[in-house]
Amino acid sequence: MTLTKRERVFRTLELDGEPDMVPIHYFGFEQTGSSFQAFKESGEMDKYRTYVENKATNIKHYITEQRFWNVDLFRMDPFGETKIKVRYENAPPEYPNCRLNRMDGRLYRTEKQPNTGLEYAWYVGGYFTTPEILHSYWDRYGKPIEWINNRVKYSSQKWERFVEAVAPYFYPLVNLPIDLSEFLIGGITFTRFAYYIRKNPSFIQEIMDEYTKVNIEILKRLAEVGVDIVMFGDDLGYKENPFFSLDVFRKFILPYHKRIYQACKKMSVFIILHSCGKIDQFLPDLVDAGLNCIQSLEATAGVDLPGLKESLGDKLCFMGGLDSSGVLTYGTPKDVEENVRNTIKSAGKGGGYFVGPSHDIINIPWENILAMRAAIEKYRKYPLRA
Repeated sequence: MTLTKRERVFRTLELDGEPDMVPIHYFGFEQTGSSFQAFKESGEMDKYRTYVENKATNIKHYITEQRFWNVDLFRMDPFGETKIKVRYENAPPEYPNCRLNRMDGRLYRTEKQPNTGLEYAWYVGGYFTTPEILHSYWDRYGKPIEWINNRVKYSSQKWERFVEAVAPYFYPLVNLPIDLSEFLIGGITFTRFAYYIRKNPSFIQEIMDEYTKVNIEILKRLAEVGVDIVMFGDDLGYKENPFFSLDVFRKFILPYHKRIYQACKKMSVFIILHSCGKIDQFLPDLVDAGLNCIQSLEATAGVDLPGLKESLGDKLCFMGGLDSSGVLTYGTPKDVEENVRNTIKSAGKGGGYFVGPSHDIINIPWENILAMRAAIEKYRKYPLRA
């Protein structure tokens, strides 16, 4: 039995037993990192260089990395990365050399990647630390729902021709634009979040409600044209510990996730959550709320993937789990092969698992990149090798 990539993806998300192979998902290379520079210099980029054309728009899409990794599922769509209109301005003088996101209050500064010297935007703090500051910006520029980019043209023909163009190489999923608690805490800071959940909880709930409305409105537009898998990111944990107590999570975070998940269920759309960190204790509640799949499963944060598979594997699909910030970056190629083999063995039994790194690829040595790719192909076929 050989399945198409689409068939493999949906059988896995539906928890419908073991497909022919464990499907592959990954976020991509971080282009300022040393791994991407090695990819460019290796000759592999030229070998796999590919464009496909959407016949509805005559736009060509670059899918070279996707071919290199032989992915089954990848985040890409024909509607672009401008579903909301992101606007920046120079930050107030107390934040020198920083830019301010007008919608959510996050502050960024341009830094150089230590391994390559290439510039990237680094989060340095939040400016919307009081209701007065936040409301002054929302009054001036509009609430988040008003930041939706209505110039993006959603059409079923554009989506269907895009799916048709990429079908030999992967099945696409689409990203929702707002990472709920990340935008919240990034804009007001952790310190003020801790203050307001005690002193002014309605302020936190107001922000989360506005961000949730945006994601649900974008979801409606996507579902209407035939999109059937979406992802959004919302980091909920540090290394070794979650960001929130279970009580705080249930009061201030979970209700808004649930609204999105239930909207997805109503529209017959699968929902995948990306969350770094130690989040094990939140997953039973997220599953009950309607989550279909969890991505990252960060080993160095202490996530117990075998334990989660045992306790939630009949209700939740798992994605990722390869140790990006540990073994893949600092181990030997042999260590990498063992990490791939053991992760597939523990998470892939019975299906319901997408293999791939826990996050995007930044500074993994090139020999480990090749070892990971080879090991995935070696161990992904069902029945799984011991």
